[in-house]
Amino acid sequence: MSVAVTVAELDGLRWAGLRGPRLEVFRALGEQFRAEITEAVHTLPEWPALAAYARTDQGLVRLSRLSALTSTRHPQEYAELRAMAAGANLPEQTLLLVNLRGDLPPPSTTAGCSDLAWPGRALAHNEDGGSALIGRLLLLTLHCDDDVPVTALWYPGMLPSNAFTLTGHGLVFGLDHLPVAEPAIAPGRHFVARALHRARDLDEAIRLLTELPSAGGFAYNLAELSTGRVAHVEAVGGASAVQIAGDEPLWHTNHLRHLTLPELVTLSSRERAKVLDSLDPPAEPGIDWFLDVLTSAHPRGVCRPPGTDDSATLCTCVVDLAAAELTVVPRGGKRFTWSVADALAGPPAGSAPRG
Repeated sequence: MSVAVTVAELDGLRWAGLRGPRLEVFRALGEQFRAEITEAVHTLPEWPALAAYARTDQGLVRLSRLSALTSTRHPQEYAELRAMAAGANLPEQTLLLVNLRGDLPPPSTTAGCSDLAWPGRALAHNEDGGSALIGRLLLLTLHCDDDVPVTALWYPGMLPSNAFTLTGHGLVFGLDHLPVAEPAIAPGRHFVARALHRARDLDEAIRLLTELPSAGGFAYNLAELSTGRVAHVEAVGGASAVQIAGDEPLWHTNHLRHLTLPELVTLSSRERAKVLDSLDPPAEPGIDWFLDVLTSAHPRGVCRPPGTDDSATLCTCVVDLAAAELTVVPRGGKRFTWSVADALAGPPAGSAPRG
């Protein structure tokens, strides 16, 4: 296998880098983290409900339709998932079901994330997930042949697309789960989000999100390093809405702000939205201010401590758009800062992170 794999152990976070032909990279990803993928799948809070739904007549029909649409419209991304499943020695349908969990009639969940973006300053993302996943997220850098590098927060078993991503095209993505009550019959949202990594600029990213329907969806919070422009797109249930920031910050949690669709809104999402909507920022907010908002608990900030429900903030990522730097703060771990170039080079290339 012609894939180079490097894994660095940071304080509170592992950073993996893989380099080689695309499908060999994803097979190697499955092999390298086979145990983590298997454990993550079966400790996913939604897994029992997903597995039960997949055994129903309705579930079998819906999964068949979503699978066919996804593989037809997103063959490259579907092939990546198939290769990862093969490497992990898991049935393709198992990883498909996990990656489609937000595209099916939703089981009860309090999962969600928060994003705060300010033109020319920063895009800040809190990755919230099941408390059982604390310490299991990885920072993943992919160097696939004939593609620009991508560095993403990665849940083992997921396509590296559903959380936070930095691309070699100078784009930053922070995604927030949108729990609509009636997902469309369309391709899976993780596959659409992974396809977005090929966008060459902010305008192309926005266009793709308005043209590529997904069954479930995300609030995509987007930033462009070269211009400092910021936008967010709600793309869910086959519909989309775009907001481009002027001089003011944009924020999003886990309910719709611009589209009108039946949804299941949690108290946590409402509370975090109130915090972000009522912020009183300093005249020149620096990265420390964004980190304070995202790593402080309610009512000062939007960090979710373990124990309040079945979800918690697993990791915080902030990109300084002016300085072109990425700061990562894993729960219970150390704060790290890299240049964007070093973050995209992967471990252990480039200079050492600053604590």
